[in-house]
Amino acid sequence: MRAEAESTSGPNRNLSMAAETKSEYDSKELSEIRKEVIESRNLVIKTDNLLKNLHAEVKAIGKRHEDLQKRQWISSGVAYVLFAALCVGGATMVMSSRSSNATAERERLEKTVTELTAQLDKQRAEQTAVQASQRAANEVFRLMTNLPGDERLKGVDELVKLDTSRLTALERAALNNQAALLRREIGDAAFERGKAAFRRNEMKATIDEISRFVAMNPPQEQLLDASFFLGVAYNNERKHAQAVPLLARFVAGDKRSKTRDYAMLLLAQSYQETNDLDKAMATVQEALATYPASEFAPQMRSRQSSIRRQRAGGAEAAAAAPAAAPAARPLVPVTVPTAAPAPAQ
Repeated sequence: MRAEAESTSGPNRNLSMAAETKSEYDSKELSEIRKEVIESRNLVIKTDNLLKNLHAEVKAIGKRHEDLQKRQWISSGVAYVLFAALCVGGATMVMSSRSSNATAERERLEKTVTELTAQLDKQRAEQTAVQASQRAANEVFRLMTNLPGDERLKGVDELVKLDTSRLTALERAALNNQAALLRREIGDAAFERGKAAFRRNEMKATIDEISRFVAMNPPQEQLLDASFFLGVAYNNERKHAQAVPLLARFVAGDKRSKTRDYAMLLLAQSYQETNDLDKAMATVQEALATYPASEFAPQMRSRQSSIRRQRAGGAEAAAAAPAAAPAARPLVPVTVPTAAPAPAQ
């Protein structure tokens, strides 16, 4: 029995042990499941917290992104505005530069046009003046060639007034040559008439004709002869101030003339009449020294004495002196045969 009991208790014990083992295993599994459940719950909580944190971070990142996008839009807008402002400023500067360049170019062109216009007007005025000078020159040449006799001198007078700077060299030469020929022709005629009047003792006519001849710029040798005739005529007309330069020119310029002694006598008289006593004395002394055998030597000595008396006693004493100087008044060419013709060389 005991054996049966032991035999029956053995399986029960095994069953009990198995049950206990199973129970322990189930408890252990249950503990593990509970532990896993707790861990899963904690993991879920942790995951939920992480998800919440991630959501918050994503939301913050989104907001930050939105702020960044706003700032980017603002920055883009400002950049576009600045770029537009720079473009407008650049375009304005370019336009201003082009406008200033265009203004400067316009002013330069306007100045050039003004200068060219002024030059054109000047050339036109010059051309008009040249044409007027040529017409005036043709008229002067016509006067010098077509008018009769001494009326041709009107052309010479007009030539003096004519501005020949705008004429060509050929035109000036033609006018000057014609004027020279005309002066020589009419001047020689006037000179001959003056000498003829001088021989007739017509001193006023001599002065008129010889003065006309001198005004035509004769050659030097003819001018000296004309100075003699004109100086003698002025001396005889008691126009001693006009006689002095003419007689002085003849005396100084023609020292070989046969009438030089007579001219020196008249020059001393004219010097004395104009109260230039020093020159009068020097002239008469030179005449006496140069021509001691002259036919006018007595009159020269009388003139010398008269000058000395005038120096000593004054003009009134000289005027009251006796007629010791017969040449003082009647020194006319007709009384001197060698002086009447043209002064010979």
